[in-house]
Amino acid sequence: MIAKIIMAGIFSAAFAYLCNKIILKSFQDEGLTIVVPLLEEMAKTTFAIFLKTNIIGTHFIFGCIEGIYDIMTSSKKIGKWAAVASIVSHSFFGIVTHLTYTKTNYSMIAIIVAWIFHSGWNWYVVKKI
Repeated sequence: MIAKIIMAGIFSAAFAYLCNKIILKSFQDEGLTIVVPLLEEMAKTTFAIFLKTNIIGTHFIFGCIEGIYDIMTSSKKIGKWAAVASIVSHSFFGIVTHLTYTKTNYSMIAIIVAWIFHSGWNWYVVKKI
């Protein structure tokens, strides 16, 4: 079970990393607040469902990987707080996705609800920076 969660987290993070590089070059702030959150929520949830594993755990692993990236690419002061924010926020999005999916049994509805939260978070972060 844990191996599948880790695999789903790694696959979704790798997929998102490759796509996000293209998206951010093409769309800048709109990409970060609209397109990237949708892509990430789709990747995390789709890989979790495809591998028949835990949605929250997959989102958590994704957040940890993003947190490591934050530490490696930011200053020490900003990087560690960005890493904490990545882990906490993606875990929260995982909880939202899981709860919505278990209530509706529709992965697309769960992805859309998590996307709204994720977009709102990214919009807030972009406006504060």
